[in-house]
Amino acid sequence: MSEESEVEARGVRVSNFLAKKDKASALAAALQNPPVNEKSEELKEKNLAIVESVLSTITETEIPVLLKGLDLETCDVLMKYVYKLMARSSNCATMLKIHAQLVDKAGLGSIVRVMTDRKQV
Repeated sequence: MSEESEVEARGVRVSNFLAKKDKASALAAALQNPPVNEKSEELKEKNLAIVESVLSTITETEIPVLLKGLDLETCDVLMKYVYKLMARSSNCATMLKIHAQLVDKAGLGSIVRVMTDRKQV
């Protein structure tokens, strides 16, 4: 399966989960196998929009519950997306709340890993 078709299929899965109000599954699906090795910025932007569609539906009280089901590697992927969304001033208040909860769960090491990782989302 090509990266492009994988991102499109991911978008459909995430939309289906959000339609069922299953935010935990939507978040897990959105963060699964991000296109970090892809050179196409357009494809990375499509995947970013998928992740953003999930994060924009999350309320402050849901953040700890949703993060609880993520492993450390997935937390690092989410941290990359949070930084990318904050860099473009996209819903910064929510992103900062998610960031704080992520640091509580994954520790400061997550920030270091994300900042030093050459593979960007």
